[in-house]
Amino acid sequence: MNYIKKISLFFVIIMCLSLIGTQASAHPPGFMNLKYEENNLRVLIIHFSIAPKGSHYVYRIEIEVNGELVQEENYEQQERFIFQIYNFEISAEPGDEIIVTAYCSLFGQKVKSITV
Repeated sequence: MNYIKKISLFFVIIMCLSLIGTQASAHPPGFMNLKYEENNLRVLIIHFSIAPKGSHYVYRIEIEVNGELVQEENYEQQERFIFQIYNFEISAEPGDEIIVTAYCSLFGQKVKSITV
């Protein structure tokens, strides 16, 4: 009987550690750089993932100009393990504020803005 208790405790500990590890690996995008030139917005996002084509990737990007949503894109994977570059055709005038929000498929988001 003592042997069965030890094995059961071992499996409970392994399951708890697995759940903790899953949550620790989920994180929002870590860095975002925006560059706007002649109706083109270039968005560089650094989001490290060991499963970019499966379960952990940037799945949505929203773009606002002066607080109004002008474009949103959904993705089913992230092409690279560490970074991704996205290009969007956006119209903005000098003085406009462009706000970009990138969402992780598992946890969190990153928001960055620039003024044209």
